[in-house]
Amino acid sequence: MPYACHMPSYKTKSVILKTYNLGEADRIVKLFARDRGPIDSVAKGARKIKSKFGGRLVLYNFIECEISKGKSLDIITQAEIIKNFKNISSDFNKFLFCQLISEIILRTNLAGAENAPVIFKLLYLFFNEIDKIKTGDIYSVEKTALFFISKFLKLTGYAPMVASCVKCGAGSGVEENSAIVFSIKFGGVLCKRCASNVSNYPDLKTLISKDKFDFIKKIFSLSFRDFSEVNINLQNLPEVLKLIGGYMRFHTGCNLDVALYVDRVLP
Repeated sequence: MPYACHMPSYKTKSVILKTYNLGEADRIVKLFARDRGPIDSVAKGARKIKSKFGGRLVLYNFIECEISKGKSLDIITQAEIIKNFKNISSDFNKFLFCQLISEIILRTNLAGAENAPVIFKLLYLFFNEIDKIKTGDIYSVEKTALFFISKFLKLTGYAPMVASCVKCGAGSGVEENSAIVFSIKFGGVLCKRCASNVSNYPDLKTLISKDKFDFIKKIFSLSFRDFSEVNINLQNLPEVLKLIGGYMRFHTGCNLDVALYVDRVLP
């Protein structure tokens, strides 16, 4: 009697961050699992009309799935929807910034399950928040994406230093002028004395207004429950998002230009 070889399998709750086609009928599915972190998988036959997966393997769906271990790609054998966000796919700006959030997760080295449960919860909270935003409210979508980045940076230990000078540690001299000096390279704000010794290049030294600085301090200190009450000038928001996006790109190794996403927003 022939020996039947079965690949080991596991069950997990995951969010779908990216999909693309493979061959004539299969689909590559990049997941982030609550207990495992990133998973590269394939759903065989998923693009067939009578596929057993139906509409379950859609971007940003949260699913419970059974997966078999594979050599290069794990194989999704079953999937059931836990939560889907129908309002995201029908709104370009919502979809754009959910794509930004997904790419941040995919392009940052998050191998292993150490922070997986917290990041999984973070993804759920922010996809759910973006899904609920009124169509056309670009301000709230951008602010939510910015707040996600701030929480992600805190979770991964990359938050900028904003309470005191990042070079000398002095608390005084940071907010003496109407413009505050922020350094992407050094990782936070600079006091007047340290700033005077730094060359004037965007990654080394950027002048930001007091109201932008106050907003940056708030987004790195507020809870998820309170961030929606914080206001910022509509003109300042894209600039702050680009600044913190540039900071994230420099310090996390996530090769992602947030400015490209901000500039694609539809009016």
